[in-house]
Amino acid sequence: MRVLDRLPEGTAAVGGGLVINGLTAYAFITLASRDLGAEAYSPVGLLWALSFLLGPGFFQPLEQETARVIAGQSADRLRSVVRPAAILGGSLALGLALVSAVSAPWVVDSLFAGHGVLLVSLLLVLLGLGAGHLARGVLAGLGRFGGYARYFIGDGVGRLVLVGLLTLFVADEVAVYGLAVGGAPFLGVAAALAGQRRAGRRPSSPVLKDSPTVGRRAELGALAPALGALLVASVSTAVVLNVSPLAVELLAGPAEMDAAGRFLNALLVARVPLFFFQAVQASLLPKLSALAADQRFDEFRRVLGRLLALVGALGLAAVAACALVGHQIVEVAFGSEFAVDRRDMVLLAASSAVLMVVLCLAQALIAHRCQGRMALAWLVGLVAFPVVLVFGGDLFLRVELALLATVVTTMVVMMVLLARRSRLLH
Repeated sequence: MRVLDRLPEGTAAVGGGLVINGLTAYAFITLASRDLGAEAYSPVGLLWALSFLLGPGFFQPLEQETARVIAGQSADRLRSVVRPAAILGGSLALGLALVSAVSAPWVVDSLFAGHGVLLVSLLLVLLGLGAGHLARGVLAGLGRFGGYARYFIGDGVGRLVLVGLLTLFVADEVAVYGLAVGGAPFLGVAAALAGQRRAGRRPSSPVLKDSPTVGRRAELGALAPALGALLVASVSTAVVLNVSPLAVELLAGPAEMDAAGRFLNALLVARVPLFFFQAVQASLLPKLSALAADQRFDEFRRVLGRLLALVGALGLAAVAACALVGHQIVEVAFGSEFAVDRRDMVLLAASSAVLMVVLCLAQALIAHRCQGRMALAWLVGLVAFPVVLVFGGDLFLRVELALLATVVTTMVVMMVLLARRSRLLH
């Protein structure tokens, strides 16, 4: 019970959804790896990585700021927050779709090995994750973590269902797995919103009823600056999370065509704790935002401190587990052609452990409305990646050390910024 007491409300519910999502995600990756083989799997794996780079990278601010505003403000502001957030999110989705269409020849040839259907899947991912992050932000802000959890269940189970259905009608196996990745977020949104209308609506304030246009403009103006800083931070976060397999693909030599797929699967195993950490992250921001809005800063620091201690312990345990059996798990799960060294697993697990601490600190800065400072920390950390990457040597080792240097630098900068903010509020 002491461990559970350290976690924000809603963590257990979201964690249950993530358990199902995680199991189905690894089942999907295992099926794709074994059906396609290491070389054919690489473009599908890069689609998976790009979906997490472009989707959460650009739309995570939508979820974060929507959840923060709803949690920290009065109940009657729900509609005035959702509408402008949807306008901003829809505009961003259209912009990303246009950029993807313009760069289609390069993306298809350089990243997707000539499989044009994977570009279609990428466009579906952008639209689906945009809608998904908006829905999750509203549900998190309202404290409806059951619906939030159902998103992950619908996304994970739906991906496997789509593989089964598409296999009946599509002969190209790469297309089957690519379209399943693209369609899964839409099923997640449907599952998350099922029954929410019956759960009751927030009452609207008389002021907003009398002047809806003015209210929407005011909220749009209030959301946009925060979303701008969060967008910089979120894209930087997504780059940190997903740039390493892309770097391996771009730096790999002619004899290393399977390197990106091998590296990605090792990274997925090392990041199992980080995957389930989403349950904490989803409920942490509304909790800290509410405490900050009420100026309960002593409790704010206690909640954050207990969580950081727990996350640090879990990260050390994950590093130890990867040092003992991580490389064996990769080989058993995906096949001998995906084998990696013990050193690779230790370094990847270490970067994931530090990244969990960084994400906790980032949520604390957002709750204090320090989105710009958080974005600065991510940008400073990103500078470390190419600096370390330029050194020669083993391909995997270069990328792993660059990733570790990036997250450690970001963590140190965020600690300094949060400490300064705390001293001002003490």
